[in-house]
Amino acid sequence: MKLKTNPFFYQNNMIKDYKILFKKYRKSLFNYYDNSFFTSVYRLGGIFIFPVLKNVNPNLISLLSLLLGISALFLSSFFQDLSLGIIVIFFLSSFILDFSDGIVARYQKNTSFNGRFMDGLFDIIVGGILHIILFTKITNLNTNLHTYFYLITILLCPMQHLVMDRYSAMARWINEITKRKKLKPYYRNDFLGKYAKLFYDSQHLCIWLLILEKIDYKLIIEIFFVLSFIASILSLGIHLFLSSKNFSSTSNQKDNYEK
Repeated sequence: MKLKTNPFFYQNNMIKDYKILFKKYRKSLFNYYDNSFFTSVYRLGGIFIFPVLKNVNPNLISLLSLLLGISALFLSSFFQDLSLGIIVIFFLSSFILDFSDGIVARYQKNTSFNGRFMDGLFDIIVGGILHIILFTKITNLNTNLHTYFYLITILLCPMQHLVMDRYSAMARWINEITKRKKLKPYYRNDFLGKYAKLFYDSQHLCIWLLILEKIDYKLIIEIFFVLSFIASILSLGIHLFLSSKNFSSTSNQKDNYEK
């Protein structure tokens, strides 16, 4: 019992945790073949705070990630003179927590489909909030045509996730029904390869640059929206094409016999 009251006991446990996690993720960290650069940055942040969160319910970590995004929205709404850099820090913290919940869930052997579903849903909400906040920062500085473009992009962002998840669910369902043809649930990286990671990194580079107050944030936000628009259109196009190609020839026999 005396050992547990010794601060060195906790320090040694922390070092042990870091060694285990770095051994597990070292091959994928900053390996552009497996992950984008900023995916590795956020995962590294998740590893860094893991000792503090390792006994916390992963779903609570996901909820905290969502609350950071909602807090950023309230701060942006009620404290309009607040620095955009401070708002961005809330989102960067949310992104790190988003990677932490998976690390903690795997450590606790507590992974679940519900956890994955909630995590994905909260990601979409936080991403939507980020787009809304950035939209409010520049909406009064542009013509109506620009405003419509930003609104369409905000709409496309969650829509692409919906289509991607629907395609994934349908592919798994067809695999279960036919028990012959094995469809891959996700194809975007197969089509775009490193370009998908490049789009992700470019968008998140824009977010990080917003911390620097001396930089022209209006231009950075406009670039962010253009990248977000292109990435959403490409993702939607790929999955709609694959849906037509892979699902049209498969009959849903179960629906045919439903009353």
